[in-house]
Amino acid sequence: MKNKITIRRGDETISFYLHTSGKCVYLFSQKFTKGVYEFFKNGRSENEIKSYRLWKKNPRLDKTITKIPLYTRYALKYEV
Repeated sequence: MKNKITIRRGDETISFYLHTSGKCVYLFSQKFTKGVYEFFKNGRSENEIKSYRLWKKNPRLDKTITKIPLYTRYALKYEV
């Protein structure tokens, strides 16, 4: 099964979750920004995130995308 990253929006935060093998694992939360929310609002597969090519368009989104593989690796190793 493909791994998918989804988000849940709070009042001032966005929480990221990894969906894999029928499980949903919390990854991390960060301050709400519209650019990040718009990119992830419908969920994204790991392949979409790895093939991201719009670097330097939105620094906050760039930083978020670079964090996701680290948190995903940790979640797959210890949580799932």
